[in-house]
Amino acid sequence: MQSLPWKKIAIGAVAIFIVALGIFYVTSSKGTKPAVTYVNPAFGEYISSFTSGVVSSGSAIRIILSQDAIDSTAVGQETNVKLFSFSPSVSGKTVWLDRRTIEFKPASRLLSGQMYEVSFALARLLDVPKELEAFEYSFQVIPQNFEMSIGNVLPYVKTELKRQKIEGVLLTADYADQSEVEKMMQAQQEGTALKVNWTHVDEGRQHTFTVEDVARQDKASIVKLAVDGKSIGIAQTQDLDVPIPALGDFKVTNFRVEQGSSQHVVIQFSDPLNEKQNLQGLISLSDVGTLDFEIKDNEIRVYPPVRQVGSKTLRLEAGVRNILDYKMKDASSMEVAFEQLNPAVRFTGKGSILPSTDGLVLPFEAVNLKTVDVEIIKIFEKNVIQFFQVNEFDGGAELRRVGKPVLKKAVSLDNAGVTDLGKWNRFTLDLSKMLQTEPGAI
Repeated sequence: MQSLPWKKIAIGAVAIFIVALGIFYVTSSKGTKPAVTYVNPAFGEYISSFTSGVVSSGSAIRIILSQDAIDSTAVGQETNVKLFSFSPSVSGKTVWLDRRTIEFKPASRLLSGQMYEVSFALARLLDVPKELEAFEYSFQVIPQNFEMSIGNVLPYVKTELKRQKIEGVLLTADYADQSEVEKMMQAQQEGTALKVNWTHVDEGRQHTFTVEDVARQDKASIVKLAVDGKSIGIAQTQDLDVPIPALGDFKVTNFRVEQGSSQHVVIQFSDPLNEKQNLQGLISLSDVGTLDFEIKDNEIRVYPPVRQVGSKTLRLEAGVRNILDYKMKDASSMEVAFEQLNPAVRFTGKGSILPSTDGLVLPFEAVNLKTVDVEIIKIFEKNVIQFFQVNEFDGGAELRRVGKPVLKKAVSLDNAGVTDLGKWNRFTLDLSKMLQTEPGAI
């Protein structure tokens, strides 16, 4: 929802001080502001906020007026007054959510990537000047896209290597119907079709898959994965060959660097590993001292003593043993790139409720930042009910409609006593030094 920024709201009284994720913002100074669709400022007297920008294909189109337009008996009812017009046209129904909020619910999902122009017949609800009879603006639907990646190839049972599975994930830019996603992928090994099982999460955008019953044979083979976006309405394809080593071929199959609070290299092998073996002297990283190791299934995680930057050579000597105690015959080496994490901040957990009697210390985490910008938005007491119409405690929708920024400040992290800003570190903000608490507001 886009709030009209010129709308003035009176300051109300207060009762309990709450800070929640989405109400108290900590953002990188490198952050970008969302695009705002320009409308005639005179509409601010009649319209409080509206759906705009880039939206999901399943979004409803909502407009919130600045004053009551109907009586309570019409709340929750579909109106037969034509208020919304779209180009291209959209069929659906228009429902009053409350005495000020009108919502158009499309009969089917909006077209991916489509730019829609909206004309809202404001004059059919309120007495407005002639030039404000139709409120016109536009919004765009998220363009659909996808990306597939393989997570691991491993056997169902550690000591039985002949029957294996491939685990991966397919990410879509916007919601995609489960049945249509499952039509996208075809998997085959040596001309034999393989079954693919799916799990769909993240509101239809993350689709994890398992290619079942992959045969590991006496000779190496390839599993071919072919993904076609036609079923979700896009002209995009992706093909991937997943090598399946021969039964007697115990070797490294993949590796990656994971940047996080504990930077490490993940090395994947063709077989599950002996988890009790001593790896000291068998794995080394150029110009790096003693390493720590963690073995699980067919993976070894290699932890350097301090965070690394740039390219390093990771060497594995012959002698690493699989679950059946067979040794890897040949040494191998690989170039691994330790990239710096992009500057970012995040809250610890889902948010914090901070009673003023116990102090106002807010924890957060940051990486590769010397300074963060802090913005505090206060939701006035008189608008708290209106805030909860579209939010839970951790919500952040339409804040400018029910409150206003009370503080903007750059906070330096250099003097926090942290020696390595290149990894995720925890910091705290003492809010009692930034603002005067007032009982009653959020």
